[in-house]
Amino acid sequence: MRDVGVLLLEWSQTIRPMGVALMRRFAVWTAALVLLAAAGSWWLGRPPASDLIFYGGPILTVNDQDQVVEALAVKNGVIVAVGRAADVLTHRTADTRLIDLQGRTLLPGFVAAHEHPTLTAVFRGAHDLSGFTHHSNAQVWAELKKAVADTDPGEWVYAGGLDAILVPDLQVPMREALDTLAPDNPVVLISQTLHSAWANSRAFEEAGITPETPDPGLGSYYERDANGEFTGFIAETRAMAPFVDGLRAPLGLVGRYGDTLDGYLSQGFTSVASLGYNLPPWMARLVALRDFHPRIRQFFYLVDSELKFLPERPDHDEAYFRVLGVKLWHDGSPYTGSMLTSVPYLDSSLGKTLGIQPGSHGAGMIAQDELVERVRRYTAQGWQVAIHSQGDESNRQVTQAILKALPSDAVTRQVRLEHSVMLPPDLMPALAERGVSVSFHINHILYYGDALADSIIGRRAAQQVLPVRRAFELQMHPSLHADSPMFPTEGFSLMQTAITRKTSSGQTLNVAQAIDVKQALRAMTINGAWQLGIERQAGSLEVGKWADLQIVDRNPYAVAPETLRSTKVLEVFVGGQSQFVSE
Repeated sequence: MRDVGVLLLEWSQTIRPMGVALMRRFAVWTAALVLLAAAGSWWLGRPPASDLIFYGGPILTVNDQDQVVEALAVKNGVIVAVGRAADVLTHRTADTRLIDLQGRTLLPGFVAAHEHPTLTAVFRGAHDLSGFTHHSNAQVWAELKKAVADTDPGEWVYAGGLDAILVPDLQVPMREALDTLAPDNPVVLISQTLHSAWANSRAFEEAGITPETPDPGLGSYYERDANGEFTGFIAETRAMAPFVDGLRAPLGLVGRYGDTLDGYLSQGFTSVASLGYNLPPWMARLVALRDFHPRIRQFFYLVDSELKFLPERPDHDEAYFRVLGVKLWHDGSPYTGSMLTSVPYLDSSLGKTLGIQPGSHGAGMIAQDELVERVRRYTAQGWQVAIHSQGDESNRQVTQAILKALPSDAVTRQVRLEHSVMLPPDLMPALAERGVSVSFHINHILYYGDALADSIIGRRAAQQVLPVRRAFELQMHPSLHADSPMFPTEGFSLMQTAITRKTSSGQTLNVAQAIDVKQALRAMTINGAWQLGIERQAGSLEVGKWADLQIVDRNPYAVAPETLRSTKVLEVFVGGQSQFVSE
C-alpha cells in the first residue's frame, strides 16, 4: 500500500492549479466588491459602516508617532477609523458590535518573525522531558521510564526537551544506559535546542546507521568512542534526520499543527513566519482553516529538502499564506559547540555534558562560494534569503558573502540574519546599507545566559551578545523571536528580556544594548511585519490595515518592565474575526 503522504501530495499537485486559479478569481471579485462599497460610501458622503468599534481603554497604534488613541473601528476585516472616540463612533450603525475595553488595552497582533510551527507540532508528539516541566534529574528519568513502560515492544519512544542547562543535575544516559532502560524499543531523546539527540542501539539499527556509516559532515556527526562504537550522542540536524521520521507521520501531525497555531494565537500572535522544516504549503493552508476561514497568517521560508514547493515567482498578494523565500544555515548552536566563533569553547562540566569539545570553535555549514552563489541567485529571482548565523566568526563570513553577492544598490529586505547571538556591531553598518534586517533570539539571555557566561563562551564574550539597540540605531528593523519549540513563544517575555537583559539568575548581559518598551513592542509588531513585507497591511493600527488585534489586561507602556512577562492576552482578532478568547 502506497504511503498516505505521497498520495496526498500527488492529489494536491493535481488540484493545486485549479485551486489557485479559483482563489485568485475569488480574491479579484472580493477586491472589486470592496472597492465598489467604498466608492458608494464616499459618494453618499458618509463613513463606511463598521463591523466593530473598540473604545474604553488605551489603544496602542505603534504608528510612526507611537500614538495612543481612544477608539478604533473595523469594517470587513480592515481598520477604517482610529482616533478620538467621538469621531470613531460616527462610524457606528445598527449592526456594529461595540466592544468596551473597560480599561484594558488594545494593540496590534504580534508578528512571529522566526518560529517553527511544524517542528513544534512534531515534538508535541514526543514525551516531554523539558526543563520547563521537570526540574531535576529524578523527575526527567521517572518520566522517561514511564514513557518506555507505556510503549509496546518494538515501538519507537520519542522524548523531547532534554536540557542540561535548565536541569543542572541532569545525567544524560548514553547508548548503553538507554539500551538497559529500553532493550525492546528504539529510543530517541531530543535536546531542547533541537540541535542534538541521544539514541540507543535499537534506534541506530532501525535508522540504518551503522559504525561504517559516514558522518553527514558540515557539523553533523555520530559521536564514537575510542573503539569506533557509537556513544549514542548525535550532533546537528543532518545526523538526526533518520531518527525522527516517525514523528513526521502526516496523519498524526495535522491535528498537532492545528493545536500549535492555536497556541500562537493564545499568546497574541496573528502572523507566524515558519523558517524551515515545514508542512507542505497546501497542507499548512488546509490545517489553518477554522469554519472555512484561515485562523492565522502564515509565511514560509523553505529549506533545501522543500524547494520542490518553491513557486515560480513570489506572490505578494495573498493575505493569509505566502512563500517568501529560502532558509540557509551557516553555523549551528552554541549548545552543541557548532556555533562558529572566534572565542574557544570553555572546558566545563556542562560543556562535557553537552558534548562540546573544549577549545574548539565550531564550524561553518556551507562553503563561502556556495553561500555567495545562492544569495545572488535567490535574491535575483525575487526571493528573500534568511541565514541562520549565531557566532561572531559566522557573522563575519556571512557579511562578507552578502556584500559580495548583493549590489551596492540592492533592494531592501532581500536578506535576513537569524538569531545573531554574537553579531559584531562593527559589521552592522555595512549590512544596514544593503538593507539587511536581523531577528534576534533574545531569550538566550533569559534561559541560557548564565550557562553562556559561566560554562560555554565565557563572561567577556557573553557581555557582547545580541546587539538589539544598535540594530534600532541603524534602522535595521530588528525583530525578536523565540525559535519555538526551543523556547516558549511568549511575546511579552521576549519584550521583557530585550528591555531588562536579565538572565534567570538576575545578572545582566550586555545591558548597553537594552531597548525601551516602545522599541520592544515595535520589534514584536511593525518590524516583524516589515521583515515579511506586510508593513503596509499589518504591524500597526492604522486606517487601511488588516484588523489583526489583541486585547491584553494591562498597558505595556504604563507598567514596570519587570512585570511585562505576566501580561495576559484576553482576546485575539485576525482580519476582524475573533480567533482566541481567554477562559
